Amino acid sequence: MKAAAFLLAALALVAHAEAVAQPVPDPQEQEQMEDGISPLPIDPQEQEQMEDGNSAPELTGPPPPALPKSFWEKYLDAPHDYLSRRVEAYSRRLDDFFSHPNRVYDSTGSTLQIQSYMTLFKSGVREHGTDVHGNISLPNTEDRLKLIVQRGLEGATQTAAERDIKDATGSAKVVAPGAPDDNRYYFGLKALAAEMFGVTLSAEAGARFARPINTYVRLRLFRDFNSSQWQIRASETPLWKHSEGASSASELNFTRPLDEKWQLRFTSKATWRSTTNYFDLAHISGVYYIPDERTATNFELGAFAPSDRNLKLKVYSVTLRVRRQIYRDWLYLDVIPQILYQEAFGFSTTRSLMLRLEGLFGDRYL
Repeated sequence: MKAAAFLLAALALVAHAEAVAQPVPDPQEQEQMEDGISPLPIDPQEQEQMEDGNSAPELTGPPPPALPKSFWEKYLDAPHDYLSRRVEAYSRRLDDFFSHPNRVYDSTGSTLQIQSYMTLFKSGVREHGTDVHGNISLPNTEDRLKLIVQRGLEGATQTAAERDIKDATGSAKVVAPGAPDDNRYYFGLKALAAEMFGVTLSAEAGARFARPINTYVRLRLFRDFNSSQWQIRASETPLWKHSEGASSASELNFTRPLDEKWQLRFTSKATWRSTTNYFDLAHISGVYYIPDERTATNFELGAFAPSDRNLKLKVYSVTLRVRRQIYRDWLYLDVIPQILYQEAFGFSTTRSLMLRLEGLFGDRYL
């Protein structure tokens, strides 16, 4: 009798312990149980993860299939986008390598360009000098406000051919009779005003801080057009300078890559000045060749004349530029043999050889 009573007491104690150890059900589960619905069983692995503080694994599966491309996207948009990126990337790579004046002025980020050159003629060294051009982004402006340092205001919008002829002869009037021979340094602030309908507009104001102080205001508009084979850039650069009044440079540039190493380029430019009231015209045709990543060669034919043919100024140029990256990606050496034919001298031949060392500074060159 006592043994049976002891056994019943032991069984009651075990049942009570199991009831106490059982976790209290979730209110929602309790409600489901009261409604006669059993809760969904939990996988032991998921239960272990939940007890460790980790959420249950997400369901995985194949991604939804991509929507098929339309006829226009497949046969027009895709080839157009591919060729546009190829043309744009190749052209900008070439301009960055040759340090084209317009591209340096229009570039993003901060760039400081220092060039030292020497020109050799039959009689010896006749021209030498150093040019400094700065395009420096001011802090906390998100590249929309820049400090501009330049030697001669028109240097920022010259073609490479005009720049080289000026450096070789010492005068910008050789190819543009209305151009001022101004080699002093100017300082200005350039603001990127707007980008609308593909047109980039910038405004710049500054001065030459020397006696007398010479203030200026300049606007620049340019737009790039990309087709399947050509990249076209159209630009307009109005300029007002206190000492010389108003001028405006219009330029149209056509670039076509032939393959990964060869490229054609045609540039037409017209500059009007209030001091002369006519246009200084220029047309340059060039072939570019890049045999490797450190060397580039450019062969150009140039023709220059004023729209007022009462002036005896017609100039033809033949130029070969060989540019070599001599240290990392910021130090370059240019070797530039050039031949000029000038109507004022009976189209006699003027030969020269220019050596130019260029250093580039900025975050992109670190």
